[in-house]
Amino acid sequence: MPAWSLILFWMSAFAATHMVMSSVTFRPGLVARLGQKPYLGVYSLISFATFVPAVRIYLKNIHTGPLLWTLGDVPGVHTLALLLAGASFAFVVASPTQPSPASLTAGARTSAYGLTRITRHPMFLPMGLWGLAHMAVNGFASDVAFFGGLFAVGLLGCMHQDARKRVTEKGRLDGFFAETSLLPFGAIVTGRGRLVLSELPWLALTAGVVIATILYNLHGWMFS
Repeated sequence: MPAWSLILFWMSAFAATHMVMSSVTFRPGLVARLGQKPYLGVYSLISFATFVPAVRIYLKNIHTGPLLWTLGDVPGVHTLALLLAGASFAFVVASPTQPSPASLTAGARTSAYGLTRITRHPMFLPMGLWGLAHMAVNGFASDVAFFGGLFAVGLLGCMHQDARKRVTEKGRLDGFFAETSLLPFGAIVTGRGRLVLSELPWLALTAGVVIATILYNLHGWMFS
């Protein structure tokens, strides 16, 4: 079995278990039987058990399989992908300072603020966009299976979480959903929300950019 198909299998397993265990159908029963903290422990363990094999296989088979596209050679694509990856990484680093009420372990704030004015999922959606940026400039089948899987998990996982929160919160977050969007800047562009620069965690975002820059410069050494 080619490596890219194994990566696709494990990424699919990661996505499926991730969403099934957090669904309104299964999550309440699991929490009732196990308790909240043990449930989160089991949830995390299964996530690692399905995601780690995908990472290990990919790291041994980077840029293998059929070449599906060469978008990285198109003028401007590499620069755009680099900017998207850096911004996504910065959001992931900064997101714990402003937890979203739509996340799995929600924060106390139930209105849009700072990062959630840009996207209601400032941690998980940027992870998916980070995968999209890498997939754009790495067109071999193994790359597409891994980074495309990250993008799919990030996007579909956020959509799944939104649907679950609308049910479990029973209207408590209606105002939050009304003034925010899943896609970055979507609510701002459509006039449902506004960007308040003073609310953004600039120190954390700057730290994320610095770390991303360091990792980018070490990229060749780390994955050579």
